[in-house]
Amino acid sequence: MTIPRRHARPPALECLQRATIDTAYTPTIDAVLKQLKSSARRLQAALASHRTELQVLERLYYKGKNQHRTALFWQRVAEMRKYGERVDEMHIDDVVESLRLAFWGEPSSRTTKLLKGPWTHCPDARVLLFVMERCSACCMLIGRARERLLHAYESFTLMMQSGAFLQLVLALAAIASRLSILLSEVRGALEVAWSAACRVLQTVFPTYAGKVRQLVKSLPTEIPPAPGPSRTHSKSTSPPADPGLGEFVDEDLGSSLVRPSKPLAPEENVADTFHADATALSLPDEQPQPPDSMSFSLSNELAQPIGMPVSSLRRCSPSRFATNWRSIRTIASASARNQALRGNFSPDCAERPETEEDGRREQQTGQEKEEKAGRNR
Repeated sequence: MTIPRRHARPPALECLQRATIDTAYTPTIDAVLKQLKSSARRLQAALASHRTELQVLERLYYKGKNQHRTALFWQRVAEMRKYGERVDEMHIDDVVESLRLAFWGEPSSRTTKLLKGPWTHCPDARVLLFVMERCSACCMLIGRARERLLHAYESFTLMMQSGAFLQLVLALAAIASRLSILLSEVRGALEVAWSAACRVLQTVFPTYAGKVRQLVKSLPTEIPPAPGPSRTHSKSTSPPADPGLGEFVDEDLGSSLVRPSKPLAPEENVADTFHADATALSLPDEQPQPPDSMSFSLSNELAQPIGMPVSSLRRCSPSRFATNWRSIRTIASASARNQALRGNFSPDCAERPETEEDGRREQQTGQEKEEKAGRNR
């Protein structure tokens, strides 16, 4: 039975005494130990949080397996669980920590007091190559895991739109995002540890430097932020989009109206400004009247004589002028009929009938009135 690659056994530890190493390499090894210490602490913190998220995911998987085992989004949950367990089973934090402690000799001879002092040994090239190979393999696994986490997050986002099992799907999406962030932190720490081991190998064992494979670069598999309104509004420095360039704008951005560059003074007449704007936007035959022009009303028309000169109506607009003229003609016709009924009909103050039939009817009515008056006499 072959052992999986994530369970590779480390080689036997062989160390060199510090006295056998050139003193010129001491500053380099001191800097490498600082990098390994920070990297080991970052790995321990990130992987501890990673294990906590996996425990939550395991409980959700256990409770919903029988109900959702045939669903498509549940296959994504199974992939998240599988890749999370594989990363955790590598125990890469222990590998990096064992490399750091190897600079103090065999595990049996290490004591708390000894670890507080300077380093006393240097691991051989096989141990350094093994740690670099484990870091490279873990980075490849992390890249693959983050890719699957991104697909799972997209599947959960689509599942949210249906509204089914919303609480469960939302929790799974949050776990996928959290795992991706933690794996990104783990990869950053592994890159630091790999570069530190490679630096020691190139400094102390330059003959083995040609066997080193370059670390695989990370792919852009960042999970986008969850959809929703943002509470922070950043100021954009780009110019606003022009609606005339073919881009649809669904709200008023202030570009459709020409606003004055400076506010109006308090003593300015608002009516004059409005009149000027209306004159510029109206048609030639619909010019608005000035504020001092006479407005039409029935009381004003009755107060004026019937033979009112047309010059007094020139202030009105053409449409209002036509309305006033029809009203005057109607009033004149009614006045002429009343005078005719009283026997004081005068063609000078009457209006010409609008049609020939109306003229004949009025002429016939006038003759009948005259004959009736003659009989009475």
